Amino acid sequence: IKVSFIEPENSVSRELVMFKVNTEPERRSEIIGIAEIFRANIIDVSRDSMIIELTGDKDKVNAMEEILRPFGIKELVRTGIIAMNRGNKCIESPEQ
Repeated sequence: IKVSFIEPENSVSRELVMFKVNTEPERRSEIIGIAEIFRANIIDVSRDSMIIELTGDKDKVNAMEEILRPFGIKELVRTGIIAMNRGNKCIESPEQ
């Protein structure tokens, strides 16, 4: 594992999160609409739950969590922030 400091103003960062949400049949279309607004992907659907995948910055992830909370979030997993430098600058490894 390698950890590097990347200047926020010169980088692009994202998080990946998956939400498992309660889905009563009469509210399923509402949850699908929320996923579409956030440009999230529905990656699993069962009779009473749905898994939604979202990639974005911390604010986007937190906003979607707040909106989904009233539906009942059964489970949530989150990668944490990953980032890369903008332009031609790369993260150097000791082997280089």
